[in-house]
Amino acid sequence: MKLSERIERNLLNYLQTRTHTGTELERNNEMFFKKWFDSVPYLKRDPEYCGFYEMKNDILNRSCPWALLKGEGTKTIVMIHHTDTVDTDDYGKYKQFAYTPDELEKHFKSENVEMDETSKEDLYSGKWMFGRGASDMKGGASIALSLFEEYSGEENFAGNILLMGVPDEENLSAGMRSAVMLMKELREKYELEYALMLNVEPHERSNEDEITIYDGSVGKMMPIFLVRGKLAHVSQIYNGFNPVTLLSKIVVKTDLNPDFMEKAGNTVTPPPTWLYFKDRKYVYDVSLPLTAGGYMSVLTLTKSPKEILDQLKKVSIEAFKEVISSMRLSYDKYKSLSDVDSNAAEWKPNVKFYGEVYREIKDKKGDMFTTELAEFQKELEIKINKNEINRIDGAYLLIEKTLEYYDDLSPMVIIALAPPYYPSINNSMLKNSDETNELLIKLDKFARSEIGSGIYTQNYFTGISDLSYAAFTADSENIDYISSNMIFWGDTYYIPLDTIKEQSVPVLNIGPWGRDLHKYTERVYKKDLFENIPKLIDFTVRNVLSRNF
Repeated sequence: MKLSERIERNLLNYLQTRTHTGTELERNNEMFFKKWFDSVPYLKRDPEYCGFYEMKNDILNRSCPWALLKGEGTKTIVMIHHTDTVDTDDYGKYKQFAYTPDELEKHFKSENVEMDETSKEDLYSGKWMFGRGASDMKGGASIALSLFEEYSGEENFAGNILLMGVPDEENLSAGMRSAVMLMKELREKYELEYALMLNVEPHERSNEDEITIYDGSVGKMMPIFLVRGKLAHVSQIYNGFNPVTLLSKIVVKTDLNPDFMEKAGNTVTPPPTWLYFKDRKYVYDVSLPLTAGGYMSVLTLTKSPKEILDQLKKVSIEAFKEVISSMRLSYDKYKSLSDVDSNAAEWKPNVKFYGEVYREIKDKKGDMFTTELAEFQKELEIKINKNEINRIDGAYLLIEKTLEYYDDLSPMVIIALAPPYYPSINNSMLKNSDETNELLIKLDKFARSEIGSGIYTQNYFTGISDLSYAAFTADSENIDYISSNMIFWGDTYYIPLDTIKEQSVPVLNIGPWGRDLHKYTERVYKKDLFENIPKLIDFTVRNVLSRNF
């Protein structure tokens, strides 16, 4: 069977296996992979080289399918893809055809479905395959599966291939975070030496004749703020402290702030932006709210978690000082216009990380505090899993509960981290980065001569990817910053950063050209799917495993 035929067969089968992220349908990946394992003679003959790695403490009982091609030597390439897709609600009445490209395209054409001009051109060109997951990312996954099949039929294959399908990429990357431990177990059991982690996420490009690959992946942090004020009746406003005012000032000083932008190589991060902002008042009365909360998204390239958190703390202190100054000016004006003889409360800037507050309370109140807070956290986790509250509200409730044990009752800002956290990764951060650069040069020459397309190497994949968990280069201080300030760190949300650091591996993303991910016009470029990307991946695999560059 031709490689292109293998890819088409695997893709059509994979598409029809519904694996909507964050639902029980994700477990259907086992059904697909059981059939695929049985279809590969090598795996059927040696079933010890494939299986399903159970994700620890996963409420949906999902697992990571994996297969190992054990060839000659220790050099190993890890091929990853995520098995989950977003749902098909956006397809409307066509959702029943979302997983059958031929049927979907037929209905799109015959019923003249509304879409933009580029999508229409692609639909009638015959150069694109439409369907949910065709691009993100079962198209690239089917390339990896099909190449694994071909390699497994070769005698004396040089090196090893570890193929892993990871659930939950579209949510919290629970699959990849679990797969890190699978990599560790297989590495130790079979004496593997990981030489490259290869992802097959789709890419975007404006030039049809230039293929984009990535040698890194952007990082992402979700700082979460809880501002506690001081209750007061609105008629005695100067004796209180409005947390909404302070949080508003922090938002203004950080949202789209260019000081947080980074440039590394040929990639620039957009500035941070706020995704949530709300007072924590549940009923109407004539007093100030006690707390207000919000969280923001910060994309990173080279800055460490400590650098960003310290930067946010500095800005928050400045905001606190400005609010206090404004309150004093306002009070002075009010006092000059009224006969009221009262004194405004005097406040001082008070900004702390969640980990600082937690440690202070623990040092003072000991096991009583940690035990009671742990029990409260378990109650929150149950409610989150039952969808009775969302994860963000759960985070605020946990911080508020923590502050109930805190002796300092003055206005303050608490800064923490909310899941998910994605470390940034680029091969330049790792040892022997020159070898990867040599490979990229050789890959570009191959592409120009064999497929008539150049290679553009983008230094960071900016769409967030599981490659973030391929390597971790920050020091132990940053690991402590993350673990001590991450809300729900532990059984509910955990990243094995020490293990990732121990087995850090170079990364590449080589996937097909895709358009309109997560939309009903999602599609993948057929020439990339069936010809270009399989050739580039095969070239990469054979060169890395032979170290022929």
